[in-house]
Amino acid sequence: MATSFSNGLNASEPRTGRRNLKGDMREQAILEGAYEILRTEPLRNVSIDDLAKRAGLSRSSFYFYFESKWQVLSALLSSVTADVFTASAMIFERPPGISPEAAIEHAVSEVMVVWERHGHVLREVGDAAAAEPTLGAQWDKILGRFVDAAAAAIERDRAAGVALDGPPARSLAAALIWMGERNLGLMSMRSENAIRTEDMVETVTTVWLRTVFGLEWRGRSKSD
Repeated sequence: MATSFSNGLNASEPRTGRRNLKGDMREQAILEGAYEILRTEPLRNVSIDDLAKRAGLSRSSFYFYFESKWQVLSALLSSVTADVFTASAMIFERPPGISPEAAIEHAVSEVMVVWERHGHVLREVGDAAAAEPTLGAQWDKILGRFVDAAAAAIERDRAAGVALDGPPARSLAAALIWMGERNLGLMSMRSENAIRTEDMVETVTTVWLRTVFGLEWRGRSKSD
């Protein structure tokens, strides 16, 4: 598995386990075991004993690192969203000489790669957030960072005369970010109402381009 769960979204994201020992192999084993179990089993059906056994630990050892299985999911969420933020970076910090179309296409494509790898964790977060207030608050805070980053990008592009004037930048950013979050959630649940995977790049790029820049999507072959 490519992802390491020793780091959060950024340096200010606190570790959710009771320990803060970087590289602790037993904590890592719990997280990696949970990550794999969630591919096939919803967390509500998974016990502490299941998680401990998968990590090769006793139940009491598990509690040395995490207070609950939901805290394990919280730790997984921090690492997964770090990958999503990195994948989205070209929207938030577009390099000089890169067109909005090319930047958004690239970001959406990269987010889809991350979703293919981590979608089962995002599915569990969506399922549990409403019932687990701490997890829900964490998810809302993380999404707020995405909204803030998108709003700052919109404001910069408006100031540069690249983006259209319109509603407050943060309101527009919130609409766009929550649109993406809801659709990824539907995709994780295999909902028939989700945007089809093969249509994601064109659809999301079109929405961002028309809404923020007043531009039309031309397709990958014509992108800058």
